[in-house]
Amino acid sequence: MMKKKLLIHSFPFLLLFISCTKNKNESQVAPVASDTLSTGWKKIQINDSAGFLDVFFINNTGFAAGENIFKSSDGGESWSKLASPSGLASTPLFNLSMGSTMNALFITPTQLVVTHNGGASFTTKALPDPAVTDVFFIDSIVAYAIGHSVWKTIDAGDNWIKLNDIAPSNGWNSLFFTNELTGWLLKKTGAYKTINGGIDWQRVNTDTINLDQAGAIFFLNSDTGYFSNNLSIEKTVNGGTSWNKVFACTTNTYHDIHFVSSNIGYITDGPRIFKTADGGNTWTKEVALGSISNSLIELHFTDANHGWACGAKGAILKFNQ
Repeated sequence: MMKKKLLIHSFPFLLLFISCTKNKNESQVAPVASDTLSTGWKKIQINDSAGFLDVFFINNTGFAAGENIFKSSDGGESWSKLASPSGLASTPLFNLSMGSTMNALFITPTQLVVTHNGGASFTTKALPDPAVTDVFFIDSIVAYAIGHSVWKTIDAGDNWIKLNDIAPSNGWNSLFFTNELTGWLLKKTGAYKTINGGIDWQRVNTDTINLDQAGAIFFLNSDTGYFSNNLSIEKTVNGGTSWNKVFACTTNTYHDIHFVSSNIGYITDGPRIFKTADGGNTWTKEVALGSISNSLIELHFTDANHGWACGAKGAILKFNQ
């Protein structure tokens, strides 16, 4: 997602960051002749030229967010545009997480957007942090957010407490928890692990990997996990003591990661989705969209048989096997 070193000190810089990071680098990818979708995948085109920056589902209920918020109650077959949160019309919402079908959190360049009724209404919450970029629910009401600091809510986003001022850095910050105590975060200063619910963090060994353009982070357990930078997917099997490149990306952009088991996982790479069935040793192309303007950004799976991806030009992909 990161193509440049960007300083995020203010709203204009963050808008520039979003524009550069969650879009394609057209000079890096040759156009594909037509959409190629492996068995189980289908493309659902939504009438929203602004496109989407994140998608998230719980069972058949999900949201897709960009400049607008859309909701699906039938597993992504159909989508309804929701009323924009007050004062945030055309403001990009570039990450989201759901604690339940009712509780969801969205991140904008300046504040969090909260719903407790499945998107029927929204409230906003400003945190005293200039660079919040990711949020992660670990159950229906407990969630963490990461920016310059680590934040926690125990009421689904209405109130937040600061846990740690960990290594402030301008740029993209990603967050992932395997349970309420054990979590990981990724930022340009490195990858970090907590075992006490975000109060303390220990930096793991990423000294030989360029994280100026950090991406996504995903862990299966305390030992095995993956993260992306702008040009590769890295894997650890020893809790971050060492990392090995398992995929060389073809696009200089943001690459999302989601595993549904220890062996089966998916990544985005520009207008393509790749799948591994052996823990990242080999990868096969599952999706190739015919236009680089349909570059895919985020993906999310609820289990091995149900997944979604989103991207530019209102493209939603659904996997149902």
